[in-house]
Amino acid sequence: MTKRTLWMLVSCCLIIGVCSSSRIDAQDASTQSKLIGKWTNQNETKGPATISITWVDSATGQLKGKYSAPSGAASGKEFDILGWVSSAPPAANRDNVIVVSFSVSLTSYGSIATWTGFLKDNKIIASSSNVRSNTGYEWDHITATYDVWTKNP
Repeated sequence: MTKRTLWMLVSCCLIIGVCSSSRIDAQDASTQSKLIGKWTNQNETKGPATISITWVDSATGQLKGKYSAPSGAASGKEFDILGWVSSAPPAANRDNVIVVSFSVSLTSYGSIATWTGFLKDNKIIASSSNVRSNTGYEWDHITATYDVWTKNP
């Protein structure tokens, strides 16, 4: 190859790399803006629980925020949430979502609640489980259901 051809090939590779990197950063910023904010869980029978996602790391996908319980001993208190967000570029003829998971240690009850699901249409739809320290029966330490979190305007 001539020096000119080699130089053009290297230049093209650099341009493609820079453009791809910018597109990924824009996607990360979009994911952050979609998740950061206050969310309400409308499936709570004791009133709506809320989470406030305050930070999403675009490099690792880790998220942080606060959880507010709707009632009981934890009512009026905020608890830290930690979680993860992941996504892949949309594939042809496939439904594409942002995958989300987060957990909270509810020290008032000695329990840990976890949600794993996806973000779509401004809602986080997630399976949830709650593991409790004290119950009446051995089989009753883990409860499971699903919840829908809606982002507040």
